[in-house]
Amino acid sequence: MRLKRITPRLWAVAAILTFTAGTTSLTAHPAAADPNQCPNGSFCVWEQSSYRGDFRHYTSSNPNVGNYMNDRMTSYWNRTGKTVSVYEHSNYTGCMFSIGAGKSEAAVASHFNDKMTSLRVGGGC
Repeated sequence: MRLKRITPRLWAVAAILTFTAGTTSLTAHPAAADPNQCPNGSFCVWEQSSYRGDFRHYTSSNPNVGNYMNDRMTSYWNRTGKTVSVYEHSNYTGCMFSIGAGKSEAAVASHFNDKMTSLRVGGGC
């Protein structure tokens, strides 16, 4: 008789553990930037998080990143070997933040998302 009471509880515990194990394995990890896509010596920006979507790479300062990437940066990788500063407006005005050599981010903070218009290689804000 006691065995019958324990069995439903064991089944419930087993079901919960199985569900937990299954959902834990579904958790997505941020993708790493692909070194084959972002050439060494470049500052690369992607329009989507986790280094996805269309991207552009820059090897020098740019007072205007161009129509395609203007106000579209969501993730980046700095492979220039120098500090890169990104700006909200053209001609290096409205500095948002500086990025150390080798640094990357799969998703910029929401208040910086889709706001880059110019970038400067080799200098901080």
